[in-house]
Amino acid sequence: IKTEKSISATRLVLLTSVGRRGDAKAAQSAGIAAYLTKPIRQSLLYECLGLVLGSVNAVDSTPQTAAPIITRHSLSEAQIRSSPLVLVVEDNPVNQKVAANMIEKLGYRVNVAANGREAVESLARIPYALVFMDCQMPEMDGFEATRVIRKQEESLRQAGSRPSHLPIIAMTANAMREDRERCQAAGMDDFLSKPVTSKSLAAVLNHWLPQETTSTKVA
Repeated sequence: IKTEKSISATRLVLLTSVGRRGDAKAAQSAGIAAYLTKPIRQSLLYECLGLVLGSVNAVDSTPQTAAPIITRHSLSEAQIRSSPLVLVVEDNPVNQKVAANMIEKLGYRVNVAANGREAVESLARIPYALVFMDCQMPEMDGFEATRVIRKQEESLRQAGSRPSHLPIIAMTANAMREDRERCQAAGMDDFLSKPVTSKSLAAVLNHWLPQETTSTKVA
């Protein structure tokens, strides 16, 4: 195909049941654009084809073998880099790990903070898409941290900036009406009762980050 002038510009995707060391490099040398091992998820194949077709040069019909070959690994890395970054603020190390693992499995990147002060400091450096905020923590609790974050947003508005509203989701074992009202009064946007589940996390993420719902479905 690559030596036949009339069809040499055709993009090729190699699908194989057995991946061996050196096969991807050999495929690239042969002029293949992507190398994937089976079985292949529909979402992975869709993204692969989007990248392959997006790299087609309609003017230049010569083989484009200089570009790095697309592999399952490079696709996974691209998905991770493009996924929203979520901050989990929780003082209990076990709860931190459980929540972070569930959120990562839903297709998001996660950072953790052990208290409200760490959360405020992290937000000053990193643009997060959403924050899960525990309410009861040492040094600075979730209520105070949220008030500080909202004051910072307001200061930016008064200075002429237009900061995007950061969704802050309360995480607490208390589910009384007055607890919800206290969370809202502090500036939190939503409420998640502990213990959190993958289903409840997915529902909140799909609500507040609706553009990312394709990767947050739970069976």
